[in-house]
Amino acid sequence: MFRKLTLSVALCALMLSCRVAFAADDDPKGVVTAFFKAMETGDVAGAKALAVGSDKQLAVLDVLVPVFHGFKQLETAAVKKWGEEGRKTLTEGPGGGLNVAEKLKNAKVDVKGDAATITPVDTKPDDKNNEMKLKKVEGKWRLDMASIPQEGFDDPKALKMFKGMAEIAQTTAKEVDQGKYASANDAKQAMGQKILQMMGIALPPGAAPGQPGDAKEEPKK
Repeated sequence: MFRKLTLSVALCALMLSCRVAFAADDDPKGVVTAFFKAMETGDVAGAKALAVGSDKQLAVLDVLVPVFHGFKQLETAAVKKWGEEGRKTLTEGPGGGLNVAEKLKNAKVDVKGDAATITPVDTKPDDKNNEMKLKKVEGKWRLDMASIPQEGFDDPKALKMFKGMAEIAQTTAKEVDQGKYASANDAKQAMGQKILQMMGIALPPGAAPGQPGDAKEEPKK
């Protein structure tokens, strides 16, 4: 009987998830929310299923999803360890962090035929990079990858750096969980050091990463 009950629960969960997915197809905000949820969890296939574009354009997600996932892990670890201030110290930049759901809550949705644009409320008038473009394909809204800048994604050096950033973020998140750092600022400094090392830039002993004039490029071998 327990096995039958477990199967019933699983089937109900599957049906519910399907209804949510189908409902999201009709709602630009729902699609973008689901897309970024896939990014957060490192689900490359799930993100691609909610996007539209050429094979080359969709391949960008093979790079972006691990990076987004890594920094989301770092954000989660920082909040757990030091609260909201820790999150801001470690992960929040000019874009305001990774809380996409919060940004979408009051975002403006402009639908024109089979095209839609979602604009967060904090977007500046001249900041087109903060907008999210969608296209309706066979009656379903999908994130339009043609609107995502493609420059650099065919550069081996850039791809190596993206991969390195994802790994550094994930490693730092684990170290925060393990209690390696006394403060969020300590974790930020250590992460900065790792990034500089990845880029082949050396710091003088005792210098804090990120300070102008402190870093120098290591001689090429």
